Amino acid sequence: MTAKQFTSLDYEEDIRVPGRVFENPANEYWALLSLRAGLFFLNRQVSRCEQTARMELNPDGKPKVEAFGNLPQLAGFPMELVTCAFQWYAISACQYVRIVGAIANRQDSSRWPRDEYAKKIIPEVVAYRNKVAAHYAWSTKNRKDNDAERLASIIPQISYINDRFIAAGNVVALKKGGKTSCSTAIVPWSVTKVHARLCQRYWRNAVKDAGPLPRPFKSARHGDGIDLSYGSDDRSGGS
Repeated sequence: MTAKQFTSLDYEEDIRVPGRVFENPANEYWALLSLRAGLFFLNRQVSRCEQTARMELNPDGKPKVEAFGNLPQLAGFPMELVTCAFQWYAISACQYVRIVGAIANRQDSSRWPRDEYAKKIIPEVVAYRNKVAAHYAWSTKNRKDNDAERLASIIPQISYINDRFIAAGNVVALKKGGKTSCSTAIVPWSVTKVHARLCQRYWRNAVKDAGPLPRPFKSARHGDGIDLSYGSDDRSGGS
């Protein structure tokens, strides 16, 4: 089978499908392209915010800077949007990975039944999606969540550690009704680090296989409009 006769969906697990499915995408392949565009967009926004925060919190390039809570250096910084970007990224990344896993499972039912594939590829993002991003554990009565996880799901999520924004950087320990619990199941993770991993696994030939990523949207009526640009730093190792 030549390179022109199949498309690689996961280079590291050698998941491939016949044909050039992203040239005229439909159904699950259209969904993958849509999710990919959103993931690149969200990574770009978080990366830009990290660059801005780095100039304020670590202008001298010190090897380790850790910052938690409300920081005077970041007064007016859009931390709410960064928080939402993490939640949106987690949901979209899980969707993307699960679709690839489902395609592989339909080819061979012995490969990664149910959600095992996603748990293998992005376990930290799956945990965050399940207990924070898709719904706050605090707002549900799921018996799989403990009291500490419920509290952890609604406290401010984002910390700044080693020049990156990190979700779930704080561990919550709680004693309630004589029972002790902790939130260690919600694992710290970084959008920009996870995105680099996914680029290496899924999007090494993204531009060649699926066409170029969107450029800034310009409205004839309103000018520049929405910034949908993706810098070359988004594609390192991934296209």
